[in-house]
Amino acid sequence: MKTIFYGKKISGIVTLLPETEYTFEDDMKYNNLSEKQNRKLQKTMGYDRHRFFKNETYVSKVAVFGLKNMFEKKILDKNDISAIVVSTTTPDFLIPATSNLIMSELDLDNSIFCMDTNQQCAGFTNGLLQAFMLLNNDNMKKVVLITGDVLAKNPDRSNTSSYPLAGDAICITIIENCNKNLPIYFHAIVDANLYDALVLPGMGFRVVSEEERQKFASAKYGGYDYLPCVHMDGQAVFQYVMQAVPKYINETLEFAKVNKDDLDYYFFHQPNKFMVDKLAQKINVPSEKIPSNVVTFYGNSNSSTIPVAICHNTKNEMISTRYNCMLAGFGAGLSYSGIVMDLGEFDFCEMIVTTF
Repeated sequence: MKTIFYGKKISGIVTLLPETEYTFEDDMKYNNLSEKQNRKLQKTMGYDRHRFFKNETYVSKVAVFGLKNMFEKKILDKNDISAIVVSTTTPDFLIPATSNLIMSELDLDNSIFCMDTNQQCAGFTNGLLQAFMLLNNDNMKKVVLITGDVLAKNPDRSNTSSYPLAGDAICITIIENCNKNLPIYFHAIVDANLYDALVLPGMGFRVVSEEERQKFASAKYGGYDYLPCVHMDGQAVFQYVMQAVPKYINETLEFAKVNKDDLDYYFFHQPNKFMVDKLAQKINVPSEKIPSNVVTFYGNSNSSTIPVAICHNTKNEMISTRYNCMLAGFGAGLSYSGIVMDLGEFDFCEMIVTTF
């Protein structure tokens, strides 16, 4: 899918972080790896620390806190909200949509459009697509895009497959129309035949067969015999990111008719530092243009890693300056979506450590 939007902008981002933080140094005490193996893993993947929401925390609770904070600071007027889009893998309930619960808690006007979407690693870029499409309608003011999960409840610190990269963060991004008619290029690819490279198989309505259970419990998927957690064929995902994603990134740049050297920043989804750094080498872009430190400080927050990367690395610059950027989400699905657009001159760009 390729499409172009005009006259839209991100006007601000707020990143909401859990107060509970674990360091890799401490995590090492809980697994069966040797000191040497742990240090190699730490150096290669860039692990240092990560944050997790408390067991009683849920997506709407954090989002409502963040939005009320924005109302109090007068950086967002509730009367300017025309739509709420929630991109999460961990909704409060299966029914109703989490966006409806947020709307209720904030006592918003019932004309506001609400929708949830579950797009995992591409959740931010695909969420922006939904926001841009909504803003194409008459009388739309601002779209609130909420990304993130509470995926790591009761984390198993002995799990060396998925736990070291895990982390929680919920981001609130405000998107609106603007009088600058600059183009925004959106490009998406779904390689659905590779869907089983990254699966959380134990919490849906489909009954997992014994054959599937054995497959996901195998060493290929991390050797963890517990269905209600992420199972990843690390080699398959790595090959996808190294072989398919660079091709798709170049296709996005070609679609946008932009030279890769002319972009100021590339904000990519961040499974770990190693993958992002290797991807930078693959597309031959200087590492300083592609931040890869999100997992080092916060862990992999799924649909929130891109806005976390923006806030952590450029929150001051984004207030005063405008940059030509590329955003790209890739992973579960397996899917890819890339956007080339101007970012900056934000009204706000904040990181808040919550009590949740």
